[in-house]
Amino acid sequence: MILLFGIRSRLKTIAHGTFFCPKCGADRQYRLQSVRRWFTLFFVPIFPISGPQGEIVRCGTCGSAFRPDVLDTPTSAALTDLIRNAMRVAVAAVLRAGNGHDGATRRAAIDAVRSTGIEDYDDAKLAVDVDGADVSALPAYLAPLANGLNAAGKERFVGQVAAVAGADGSLSDAEHQALETIGGSFDLSAAYLTGIIATSTATRTDDAS
Repeated sequence: MILLFGIRSRLKTIAHGTFFCPKCGADRQYRLQSVRRWFTLFFVPIFPISGPQGEIVRCGTCGSAFRPDVLDTPTSAALTDLIRNAMRVAVAAVLRAGNGHDGATRRAAIDAVRSTGIEDYDDAKLAVDVDGADVSALPAYLAPLANGLNAAGKERFVGQVAAVAGADGSLSDAEHQALETIGGSFDLSAAYLTGIIATSTATRTDDAS
């Protein structure tokens, strides 16, 4: 009798959920699977001969496999909420740092938040944010966006906040510091950040004239 034996890897699903699939370019269901090596007899797995060798994330739609750190990227739905919350805290920070009572600045802040999809955002909600937001936690709101936004998205976010800060025609040192906090959270160089600020504030000035 010929015995056919060998060793092969088997996958075991240990978790599942929703993630942003880089290949599909959209939110998809995933399975988190652990990999172990098994002894086989007649191609049938008999017993494991190793502990977990690693983990992979497999897309339920396209079947592609990724490293587990792909789960660090927020889903599209989560990213939308993150952007909205971060924008509210960011505009509150620059209003506290600058001329928070200036009408043009407040209108620019409302426009910036509405651009994230909060259509009913108004001056009353802005007042609540400016008075109550924990602006010291701004880096914590921005950190998830560093993974979720591409370069264009980061530039757009910073540009919108810079336009708010410069709506009254000038930037204070405190407003610059708030913008530097955002740029630092996004790993933007000082030169890149300066360019975004200059472009955004110039555009806002041109629109107001």
